[in-house]
Amino acid sequence: MTNRAEASVVDGAASYLDVRYSETARPYTDYPSRLTTYLADQFLAEHAGKRLLDLGCGRGEFLHGFAERGFHAVGIDRSRPANPKFSDPVVVGDYARDALPFEDGEFDVIFSKSVFEHIVDVSALLDECRRVLAPGGTLISLVPDWKAQWRHFYDDWTHVRPFTLTGLTECISCHGFAVRESRRFRQLPFLWERPWLKPVADVCALVPRALSSSKLVRFSKEWMLLVVADTPASATKKNPFAVRAPNRP
Repeated sequence: MTNRAEASVVDGAASYLDVRYSETARPYTDYPSRLTTYLADQFLAEHAGKRLLDLGCGRGEFLHGFAERGFHAVGIDRSRPANPKFSDPVVVGDYARDALPFEDGEFDVIFSKSVFEHIVDVSALLDECRRVLAPGGTLISLVPDWKAQWRHFYDDWTHVRPFTLTGLTECISCHGFAVRESRRFRQLPFLWERPWLKPVADVCALVPRALSSSKLVRFSKEWMLLVVADTPASATKKNPFAVRAPNRP
């Protein structure tokens, strides 16, 4: 017979996407499509049409964006939404605890947005990222900028590891990647196309949040950190203890 303690156990992580990223709290927009287009154009021209892993793909909108750009895109996350909007392939697995369930060198690109700040043992995960990337592969990581977002960083109860730009850059470099680009990044597409408008965002960032619900004000304040890094062009030693991928269609 199941006792009361066992019956009351709820897997909070399984509900994370439906609570934190409910469509009511965070409606779907065209931002994922615009971001994936920007990143593909700026950093992934040599990998066009190749295999891409969206690490921590969440609801799948960035995964879908890369698939629409022509990448053979696969996602992995620890849970799935109750009613997924997209049908792109996603593997369910605990990448924070286990080896990635993919072959050595299986991907040419790994994209991770808002993932590493959730990971206690980031070294093990970065080692796995390097293992499943092909020689000359590219890692693109975006995480919240602690210096800009510290006031509400822990509003997400799954956040465990704050990053500064120096910290993220050196962390990725220490794990065998050659950092190609490292900078603070605003999630404002008009700035990617017209960087000379940065003073507009700087002024908006001075507006107290309490006086404005504007997304322009919010994302002018909430900097992200962007690091683009590559694996060596020559083959690296394979991990004999890696968990192998299940057969997939």
